[in-house]
Amino acid sequence: LFTVLYEIWSTDTKVWTKRFKEINQHHLKSLSVCFKKYMNGQASFETARDTIRHELHTQNPAQFPYGTRGTSVAALTSAILAPHDFVAISSPECTSCEYSGSSIDDRLEFVLYEKEDTPKSTCKWLGSLKHETHENCPHCFSAMMQPINFKSAPSVLVFEINSRNIKVSKTLKFEQEGETVVLDVRGLIYHGDFHFTSHIIGTDGMVWYHDGMTTGSSCENEGDFDKFSSRKLLRCKGKKLILVVYARV
Repeated sequence: LFTVLYEIWSTDTKVWTKRFKEINQHHLKSLSVCFKKYMNGQASFETARDTIRHELHTQNPAQFPYGTRGTSVAALTSAILAPHDFVAISSPECTSCEYSGSSIDDRLEFVLYEKEDTPKSTCKWLGSLKHETHENCPHCFSAMMQPINFKSAPSVLVFEINSRNIKVSKTLKFEQEGETVVLDVRGLIYHGDFHFTSHIIGTDGMVWYHDGMTTGSSCENEGDFDKFSSRKLLRCKGKKLILVVYARV
């Protein structure tokens, strides 16, 4: 996860330091400071990892233990990207007439968890975020729905993947104040045999494979992202895709 976040941050350190700080003023801000030290040759990448690990362990020792016990990479991502304020709203809307209720702050954050009825692609999934509501429209008594929307386009958005047939959309688009904001896939995290590996996608569209046990502190070039089919993205060297990381272009 940190290797993916470093690749995102290093594309424009000034812009991404600001964006990281806007998302999370604790762990992501710390990570930016550690990344800068690593980039300047003042600290190792492992120091960055250990600094955040200590912060997380202090905050929640049961979820982020020391030693050989594992932790969930989705839980790690959720903690790292936890916003300090509400980032989404939801409002009831009638399925028949023009009625819509007042908007309320929503608990949705920057990690989306797959449900049983999740759509067939990450793009459609994003467009179908909603709460179940059993209320009827006060005007025409038809059924209501309660869609959830981000207040502004996220800088980083992560999808937790459980199903084996979901299509990983290579870009996501948000309409914001008359402009289109684009998020590209920048990281894919895989799990198997009590171990995580990743594919990192550079801004030039090149895919890099990272496995701390075999590639160490370097990454291996795996070619052009455009040549990877959606099905090919779901597995990597026998491991299953569990997280897709999108970042603002």
